[in-house]
Amino acid sequence: MKRFKILLLITFVISLITGCEKFLDQQPISDLSNELFWRTPDDARLGVTGIYDGVQSAIGTGSFTDWGDARSDNFTYGGTGDDQISISLNGLTAVSPYSNWNDLYITIGRANSAIKYIPRIQGIADVQKNDYLAQAYALRAFMYFYAVRVWGDVPVVLEPFEDLNQQPDITRVSASTIIDDVILKDLNTAYTLSDKLKINYFEISTGAILAMLADVYIWKKDYPKVIEETTKLMQLNRYGLVAGADWKKLFTDPGTTSIRENIWSLNWSFLVDQQGNGNNNFQRIGLDGNTSPYKIDSTILTKFESNKNDIRRKLTYDTLLLATSFGVDRIGKFYPLRPDGRPDYPTRQLNEAKIPIYRYADILLLRAEALNKTNNPSGAVTIVNQIRTRANAGTVLAANYPTERDVETLILDERQKELFAEGRRWFDLIRTGRVLEVMDPLIRERQTLLGQQPTGFTDPRKILFPISRDALNRNTTLIQNPPYSE
Repeated sequence: MKRFKILLLITFVISLITGCEKFLDQQPISDLSNELFWRTPDDARLGVTGIYDGVQSAIGTGSFTDWGDARSDNFTYGGTGDDQISISLNGLTAVSPYSNWNDLYITIGRANSAIKYIPRIQGIADVQKNDYLAQAYALRAFMYFYAVRVWGDVPVVLEPFEDLNQQPDITRVSASTIIDDVILKDLNTAYTLSDKLKINYFEISTGAILAMLADVYIWKKDYPKVIEETTKLMQLNRYGLVAGADWKKLFTDPGTTSIRENIWSLNWSFLVDQQGNGNNNFQRIGLDGNTSPYKIDSTILTKFESNKNDIRRKLTYDTLLLATSFGVDRIGKFYPLRPDGRPDYPTRQLNEAKIPIYRYADILLLRAEALNKTNNPSGAVTIVNQIRTRANAGTVLAANYPTERDVETLILDERQKELFAEGRRWFDLIRTGRVLEVMDPLIRERQTLLGQQPTGFTDPRKILFPISRDALNRNTTLIQNPPYSE
């Protein structure tokens, strides 16, 4: 409860100094707020904590699943709710909660304030001050990286809003410009400033920054840079693959394994971080007594069930639910096991999840993808076999994957199983140009089962999410992503 009250206070204080609040709600703020807050070393620490709190709100209220998994072949609708059916059938609208970017920009505003004011604070050792700034730059980049992957072109705000005469209606900037001039610039600045000796699973570290750089470069299809950044991460000699017996600990007890695989994890708690009511908590599926909006799609279940020796099968979901008429509507990946081997699902109020945002297996598979694209398919398959061996899934022969696309498919299948429900699959499909190919037949099947005309997923413009009506109403210069209506 003490932590809860402290975070409430932090959220209240930071809300007073948030630059992007004006951008969102156009309510006047005092231009003295920042000056009054950013004065002591404790202010710097609390300010950076407030940015993390914003990240937890931005992706922890369901968006982690909605943006990264729900539209993919990992999940399908789990009930009759309009929102869950619309996202599973690609029927997105501007009034759905997953279309709203407000929390992203609130978090960006907090980072903007930290970047501007932390350098002015006296009494902080240079190493600590620089590392605070590194975290702020990296977290701002992380928020913008989500934004461009979900909506494409978005507004850019890089300064706290403090002038009451400043124009709050900001036009969108191209995604490619944001990646080059904001995200990569921020990440490289963060790398320079970061404390190279710091290891903290729940904070941005040098390793986390390198992981983000690899993720951004592979989105750009700059494969040599992916190899370069993953090489630098490997040369830290800090991370590796845990043994299969410890795989579950990556999601329940990061930091207790003999080998560090978690690079950056988000520590989320319902009591501390939940906003509002309903089922929009971090893990949208996986709670005891929860009416889940999604269930695991039969496509990925078939892949898991085809190899019952794979340790990830029983550690990812409750296999006994396969026999139920409703299917597997809960995952257990992020929760410990009961004595009988089944997941110990918490109630909503007791839900705590340690979600790996980046871990070493993810980065290795990104490296494999880059190796395959730079004429080294055997190196790519070697990495895949490392992941498969750890999972007791058996190895594969490179000769059985003769083309670049064959190897890419192998990597994507392995990423789908290894990183299931970690917010990766939808972005993997976009990055490799496979959204329509994978999702069109699935959506047609789902529409048919619901008695709807099977229109499928044939419009590539619908890969982007719609901009929320709330954002359009607040900022009149915004134009909706076609073909969505306002």
